[in-house]
Amino acid sequence: GLGGRLVEHICGLVPGRILVGTWAAAEWAIRFYQRHGFVLQPSTATPALLRAYWTIPDRQVATSVVLARLPFEEGEQR
Repeated sequence: GLGGRLVEHICGLVPGRILVGTWAAAEWAIRFYQRHGFVLQPSTATPALLRAYWTIPDRQVATSVVLARLPFEEGEQR
C-alpha cells in the first residue's frame, strides 16, 4: 500500500543504514518493517541504539525495539 511505497521511496533516497524504533508490542509495525527489508536488532544492542539516536524516557527504552535496514554486522561498531 501507500505506507510501503513511502518507506521504499525514503529508503531509495538514503544511501546508508536506516534505523527505526517502535514499541516492542507493536507486532504489526515490526512485521511491516521486516517486509521492507528491516532486521530486528538484538535486544542487547537496543538501549544503546535508542539512547544514541533518540531522546526518549527510560520507560520507553525498556519497551521498544530497533530495526535496521542494512543491519549491523557482528562486531561492527554501533
